[in-house]
Amino acid sequence: MLSHMTATGKKLRPEDLSRAEDELGHALPEAYKSFLLKYNGGVPLESYIDFEAEKLKLPGDEIKKFYGLNAKPANDILHKMKEIGCNLPAGLIFIANTHGGNFFLLSLREDSYGEVFYKDHELEDKSPFDPENGTLPESTAKVSRAFSDFLDALYENDE
Repeated sequence: MLSHMTATGKKLRPEDLSRAEDELGHALPEAYKSFLLKYNGGVPLESYIDFEAEKLKLPGDEIKKFYGLNAKPANDILHKMKEIGCNLPAGLIFIANTHGGNFFLLSLREDSYGEVFYKDHELEDKSPFDPENGTLPESTAKVSRAFSDFLDALYENDE
């Protein structure tokens, strides 16, 4: 469960979130808006998460950094979306990256609103993104049903 973040972003106002939602063309889930207002990105102490990703052959991964708003381009959600968002299925946004260059994504789509997914940046996708029918691209795995569940599943690796 997320309890501590370092390197957090500049304090946001509700108007910042409204502008981001306008630019993204979708409303952000309430739990994610609360997270952005509290932290606006950063490096989590509890950075590990387990999830089932058989096709990716991994049991989970570690978050390097959560993205924020009004941040340096490399860590800004809106900049990431402009830069490489075309590589994502419509309605998904980048929320964090891993040390290996992979991403955690948040769905703003009607068929999976608020769910969190993992995307391996090295795999080529041939299958569509259709979570309603249980079909995900080869590079993608579902991590959690809600952003709050995602945060609750984070843990610190004691090794």
